[in-house]
Order: sequence, then C-alpha cells, then structure tokens
Amino acid sequence: MYMKKNFTFVALLLGSLLAGGCMKKKEDARIPFLDVTNTTASGIRMFNFASGVFDGTEVTISNVPLTSYKGQNNNTGSGTPLGLSLFPSGIWTSGDNGNPFSVPASLLDKEGKAHIVFSSLGGSVLLDTVIADDVVHPKDYYLLRDNSLKVLERDNIPSARAGYFKLRVINFGNPLPGILGLNGPVSLTYADGSLVDPLLSNIMPGSIGSYIELPFGAYQFKMFLANGSAVDVRKQLAEKPLYPYINSCDPSDIIQQGILPQLRTFKAGGVYSIVVTENYYKSLTCDKQSGGAIVNGYRVITELSPAPNYVFARMQAVNAMPGKQVTISVDGHPLGGQLAYIGQTSPGKLVQPPGDMYVQGNHHVQVTDASGKELVNKNITLYPGDHYTIWACEQPDGRPGILFEANEMTGTLYTSSYHPDGPGGGVIPDDGTNGGPRRTRYPYAWESRFLNLSPDLPYATFTNSYQLFLPAARAGFEDTMRYTAAYVNLPSCVQPLQDVSMIYSLPFIGPFQPDAVNGNSEISYFPRQIRVYQSVSGPAPEIPGAVIPDIIPLDTKQAFIANDNLYTDPRFKNPETGVYTVAVVGRTSKTAPAAEKARIIVIKHNK
Repeated sequence: MYMKKNFTFVALLLGSLLAGGCMKKKEDARIPFLDVTNTTASGIRMFNFASGVFDGTEVTISNVPLTSYKGQNNNTGSGTPLGLSLFPSGIWTSGDNGNPFSVPASLLDKEGKAHIVFSSLGGSVLLDTVIADDVVHPKDYYLLRDNSLKVLERDNIPSARAGYFKLRVINFGNPLPGILGLNGPVSLTYADGSLVDPLLSNIMPGSIGSYIELPFGAYQFKMFLANGSAVDVRKQLAEKPLYPYINSCDPSDIIQQGILPQLRTFKAGGVYSIVVTENYYKSLTCDKQSGGAIVNGYRVITELSPAPNYVFARMQAVNAMPGKQVTISVDGHPLGGQLAYIGQTSPGKLVQPPGDMYVQGNHHVQVTDASGKELVNKNITLYPGDHYTIWACEQPDGRPGILFEANEMTGTLYTSSYHPDGPGGGVIPDDGTNGGPRRTRYPYAWESRFLNLSPDLPYATFTNSYQLFLPAARAGFEDTMRYTAAYVNLPSCVQPLQDVSMIYSLPFIGPFQPDAVNGNSEISYFPRQIRVYQSVSGPAPEIPGAVIPDIIPLDTKQAFIANDNLYTDPRFKNPETGVYTVAVVGRTSKTAPAAEKARIIVIKHNK
C-alpha cells in the first residue's frame, strides 16, 4: 500500500514537470533595461561645452551607440540601456554644467582604451578619437564648440583646511574679437565687484588658473574682462543659462552689465572650476526673426563632489542696540570685534556683517558693552548647514536681547503640495517619506526676511510703498512666494515662526532673448520703495496701520545694489538678486537723539 501511494506521488510529480516543460513563456521582445547604477567608471570624464544651433551631441563609444541618433535619416532609435542610463533624454546636451559623464570601464578594450565618436544631430562626425584610460591620473576632457578636446588632469584632492572648498578659473574662450567684445583675459569677483583673489584674476585665453581655497558658503561670483588690476565693468560675462545683453537693432550697443548670476552654495570639501568657453545663444533679429550669436560665457562645474556636510555651520553678528557699541562673542571668542550700532551706517546702503564658521552642536553667545560688562547671554544649537545672524537688540521692556535669525540661503520654498514630477505632473498624496518634491527653488531670487528691531514699535508692518506686497501664485502650486506672515504685524526683537521668507524671481532677460529663463521676470512688480507702518495685532488688528512719517522709505534701486560703480548705464541698474534682511532699527520717540532715530537698514547675507 505504501509503495502504491509513493508511486502515485512520483508519477504526479513527473507529470507536473513535463507539463511545465511544455508550457511556453511569452517573452518581451524589447531590450531589457539593465541595472547599470553600479557600473565601474573609468578615469575618463567628458564635459560638453559644444553648444551650437542644435544643443546636443550624439555619442558612440567602442562601437556602442549611447545616444538615440534620432535625427539621422529619420531614424527613431531608442538608445541602448547603458546609454539611457547616461543620457536619459537620448542625447548628450551641454547643460549648464557641461553635463559630465564618466566612460564606463566596460566600454574599454583590453588595452584600456575607448574609441569615441561624437556626431552632430544631423549625423556628421564631429570628432573621432581614441582615449587611453589612466586610473592613476584620471583626466577630464572638454568638448568645445570647435569640436576640439581640451584635456585636464582631474583634481581628486579636497582642501586640507576643514570647511573649505577649492576653486579655479579656466579660460577656454575665443581670444578673437567677437560681436560683444567679451574676448581676452578674465577676472573673478564677488557680487560687489571686488576681486576674489589675484590667482583668479587676469586669466589669459587658453590658460588654466591655480586653485584657491575659500570657506564654504553661499556665493554669487561674477566674471568680467580684466582691466589690469581691476575689471572692465562694461564687459561682464553671462553665466549659463543666462544670456548676454544682445541688441539686434543696434549692434554697436555692446555694454554688458547688470547680469546677476545664480546664488550657489559651494560645499566644504568640494573642488570647483569656473570655465569660460564660446557659446551659441539663440536670439531674435531686429525684425523678430530667429537668429543667434556666438559669445564667450562661463559655467560653474563640480570637479569633485563633496561628502555630505555633517559638521559645519555659519553665523554672522549685528548690533541693533541704539547708541551702544557691543561685542558679540561665541564660546568666548568675539565675532567681528567691537560692533558699532548698525543704524549709524550710510542711509539706504546695504551692509555685509562679519561672519565665521562653526561646528555643529551647542554654542554659548554673550553680548558685552564697551566696558566689557555682560548685557545678555543665550545658547544656540547649530546643525550642519545652518546659517544664522546673531542680532543684539533692545526689547520693548528695555532689557537687552539676542535674536537668532535663521537665514534661508538657497532661494527655496517648501510647498504644501506634493509634486513628484514637477508642477505639471499632478499632485499625489504625500506619504511622508520624501520631502524633496515639495521644494521649489528659484535660482535667480531676490530673497529677504523682514525684522522689527525697534524697541518703540510693539508691532511693525512693511509695505510696498503704501500698499501690502502682492502675493505671487506659482504655476501648479497653491502657495505664494510672499506670505503676509513674513512682513505683517512683526513683534519687536522676534523672528516670525513660519513663512518667513519673501521671494521675487528676477532673472536677467534681454530684449531679444527668444524666451525667458526659468519663468517671467517679476521686475515690474518689485517695489520701488519700502515703508514701515506701526500696526496693531490682536482680535481687532490694524493692518498696515499708521505710516511712520519720520522713517525715510527705502529706495530699492539703491538699497539692493552691492556697488554703484558696477553700473555705468541706468538701463541695467535694477535691484540685485541675493539673500537679504530688511529691518527697522532705532527709536521712534520724538525725544530720541538723532543718531538713534528709527530707520530701515538692509543686510546682505551672501558674498
């Protein structure tokens, strides 16, 4: 009986195996998408600076087509899985940063060489070459607009100074005179036009500057043609994707200024290059037909991506106590020395306060007067990447106070909607695992916070001259860039707890630019004057309240300009992008000394 049952079981098992062997599985005829995320990279890294009329390049390496070659003979190829992992759009575009990619080691032959062919979208071969991999000395290859390759040894060594990054300037621009005259040696400056370093100045065409080291933080670098030990303020280069100023109706009108680059955070341990190359810019002719111009411009590229910042933060110090000189110390060390009252600075001009770098963790802040007597102390806990301004202020009850202002240095707002595919991709429920799709960044932002630091004003409201700031709805989002909580009924010596940043998007857009960069500019909505009102909070609020006539309104075309000498033509003088704080300081009482009278001041937080 046992043997019969066992035989039956075996027979059934064999039958099921035979039946399974006869079944045919339907196979997908498409090329399977390979997981290439862990593919070993060679030491060959390519950058595309060959922007032209058709901004894209076809790539074949070792006879493997990596781009789709859609433009050739009406072929609608789809690209290989390996290629799509490198170029998801099916084409190698130049991008704002040269769109770098590393050649996979799997495409090298047994001698460690790669046969590389670059072609135009029309199919003509631009460059056919063989490159040998050198793992000991990895190299970067820049494809320029003339289809040549520039070879540079890669710097894989971060700064030896904790909290610093490395930066250099490379000038591969066309040295011959162009239509805008942006040819020749270049110098790098901060936002106010001051030179960054002699090693980043007078970089001749075809030259590669030396690295310098700077403390990590938010910078707004500008590039000008060099003029000896200074710069030519009429010859400013545009940072991609911004356009230079092109006036097709008057080719002799070649002044280049007022071009406001992105505010970028350069991270500790990173290695960066600012590269000048020749670029093609689409533009409209005087009769509004399609045209273009070839002009030198620059990009910011990352040569070595830094590790996440787990250590460093930054703080600044400002004295907003009327009539007093104070010292603000962090852990017993003065930040910026003895600080004069901020209300004594030149009226209507921005101020850049002293700052320093600190490690994450708890810190003790102390404010002392000119005799060394302690006025107030307070503790703060810093987290990596924080940026704070320490304000010494007088509270409404007359006691000294400390305000820690948290500065948002990226032009980013956190939205209430969840858009994984951008504003046009629809809204899906937020499961709480990833807040990235909620963040919206404005790379060309005027971003400011407003503070009431006057001990005589229980509540203050800032206005666009005599009206409230208009909100700005963003396409596809329910939020605004200018919440009323940022500037309405602000208590004295307190930072608003939420919605504390106000943003205007102000990209530089020339009159013959075919389309706006990153949306339409809001320059026409930007306030011409900013005023302060004494408002009333509570169950029956008064908003904006009563204007304070003794406080001179802020002229924004003066207050948000880092350096008037950068402008020789009034057409280009508009409020500059960057990160600011607008604050009312001083006393409103009629008996207050003239040096302590209330006024509006402007702090700029980025370099």
